[in-house]
Amino acid sequence: MQIRVRLTLQFILIASGILLAAFSYIYFQFKRNLQDEFYANLRSKALLIAEMVAGKKSSGEEFKIESFTASESFLSGEYPENISIYDLDGRRLYSFNPAPDDIRQVALMDVKVNGECRFIHRKFNALGVLYTNKAGGRFIIVAESVFDNVHLNNLTRILILVFLIAITMIACGGWLFSRQALAPISRIMNQVDALLPTDMSHRLVASNQHDELSRLVITFNKLLDRIQSVFRMQKMFLSNISHELKNPLNVITSQVEVTLGQERQKEVYRGTLQSVLADVKELNNVTDKLMQLARISSDGATIHFEKVRADELIWQAKEMLLKHHPEYTIRFEVVNLPDQESKLYVKGNEQLLKTALVNLMDNGCKYSPDHQVEVRLLYTHDGRTRMEIADQGPGISQEESHLVFDAFYRSPKTSGLKGSGIGLSLVDSILKLHQVDIQLKSESGKGTHFILTFPAESKPEPVTSPS
Repeated sequence: MQIRVRLTLQFILIASGILLAAFSYIYFQFKRNLQDEFYANLRSKALLIAEMVAGKKSSGEEFKIESFTASESFLSGEYPENISIYDLDGRRLYSFNPAPDDIRQVALMDVKVNGECRFIHRKFNALGVLYTNKAGGRFIIVAESVFDNVHLNNLTRILILVFLIAITMIACGGWLFSRQALAPISRIMNQVDALLPTDMSHRLVASNQHDELSRLVITFNKLLDRIQSVFRMQKMFLSNISHELKNPLNVITSQVEVTLGQERQKEVYRGTLQSVLADVKELNNVTDKLMQLARISSDGATIHFEKVRADELIWQAKEMLLKHHPEYTIRFEVVNLPDQESKLYVKGNEQLLKTALVNLMDNGCKYSPDHQVEVRLLYTHDGRTRMEIADQGPGISQEESHLVFDAFYRSPKTSGLKGSGIGLSLVDSILKLHQVDIQLKSESGKGTHFILTFPAESKPEPVTSPS
């Protein structure tokens, strides 16, 4: 069922329920008022006849009682109303119209006890009243009449007619209202259908910027931004990875072919193998980074987190980097060392954090003329751990600062150096996984300064130092 039809039906059901409740209240209130007016008239007539007939009589002996005859029985069902007078023992003393005396004694006793009582007698609605005249005589006056339903039936027909007309108008209005309400959704659907996978630059446009549909459009546009970013990364991946993998493979192939072209001396073979080994290590480094990036992107929820010391992370990352690049210089200092050892710890995955630090240090040393970086570990007053990594390299311009964390992006300034463009993208993914804020401060020609701020923990957990 379409949403428009469902909205219209729901609108009709809600309106029908409201109308039925209102009309039911009107019907029963009108019926109650008619009945109250009917019984008020019966009471007036009963008291009037009582004053006329029994106003000065003190006992039932003063009444001339006429017996009901069979010749009058045919009139018993024809008269529209009747008024009868009974004594307190339930004996009829007077009747305005000839009728059989078959009122239940229980009804008369209720009148005697309660002073007034309504009851049904055959086809009549009856009212019994306890009457006391001026002479002190007490009698039970019973006035009965047929309740006229003409006005109630007319009201019922009017309410039914109004209900049908109102439901028809509500159905038409609901159909138009649902079309108007769903028109923005239809426009959004048409805009979505017009999007092409070959051109992801178009975005949805919302007519109103302050309703829920505009929020939906904004959310969808953000999704399109992410999809476009993924497509752009995919294109960069295809173009860059083919270059990063194909070039070393071509170099390895050409070196091996040239070496095998004729007999060489032992030193030549050794130099060729060393060059091939360096290219293979570079390929292995690229594939390792790609595998780590893919693991974080696809399975970040299953990565294990634990308490690790921040200073030990930096020392281990420094040793790992110097083991492969002994020509690098890394200066490390700790500022504001906390008194409690528990504050030295951060929560995260040790291997991934070391990988991020190694990549940041490696980039700083690689692009600095003196192959040197400065690393500082600070502890702030609000319980946060901060790491700063600064170099004296060529720096990053303002235009490139938002691109350096994109996968496979490489600045034209560093195109002459070996690199895959994966390192900073991997760093960014690792830090986002750990909810670590990273800031980049850099100016062209004045070096680069990375600031890593770890989240503060509200309740520090007790940590045992590793054995």
